[in-house]
Amino acid sequence: MQALNYYTNENITIPLDETLTASENAKKYFDKYGKLKRTYEALSELTIEVKEEIEHLESISTALDIALQEEDLVQIKEELIESGYIRRRGGGKKAKITSKPFHYISSDGFHMYVGKNNYQNDELTFKFATGNDWWFHAKQKPGSHVIVKSEGKELPDTTFEEAARLAAYYSKGREQEKVEIDYLKKKDVKKPNGAKPGFVVYYTNYSMMIDSDISGLTQIM
Repeated sequence: MQALNYYTNENITIPLDETLTASENAKKYFDKYGKLKRTYEALSELTIEVKEEIEHLESISTALDIALQEEDLVQIKEELIESGYIRRRGGGKKAKITSKPFHYISSDGFHMYVGKNNYQNDELTFKFATGNDWWFHAKQKPGSHVIVKSEGKELPDTTFEEAARLAAYYSKGREQEKVEIDYLKKKDVKKPNGAKPGFVVYYTNYSMMIDSDISGLTQIM
């Protein structure tokens, strides 16, 4: 059977089963289309799930790079257990968490906090920060959430830059010469229902390119 392909404006040959009627041939091709469509949809959904899983594991890998002490590793291990990557030995209790976010002071005196892992990122962004505090994160890269407490004041440019450097340094892009950093008010950062730890969405933000040199920043121990 010859038919016109409206997308290419060329004639194509469609093989038909001579033992079937025209309507039966049409049904055969429609059923084949339906099967291929369902397969495509299933594979598309699986592709998204795998992509999200890879992104989650990359964020955990970045947290391991950031970890400085054994107590930091304890919280990462807990995330791996609760995410189903490893088993809790002997049905033991949840580990006691003592790890805390990094705490810096900007040159202008503003307090800046850096999550060491996904759990700390969630806590900083959605429990610790208030609506008008500022949120920083490396664009489309695994890394820490950085919160700057505004205390109702307007941040100076120097503090914006220093917070961005923290977000660059505590991200997968720290070895790059420059890292693009997204920043916005905390009130505009959202967490979708059922999202993995550390995952957020936002639709309106500022961005800057900056280096990851934090050698001049003051850290509070």
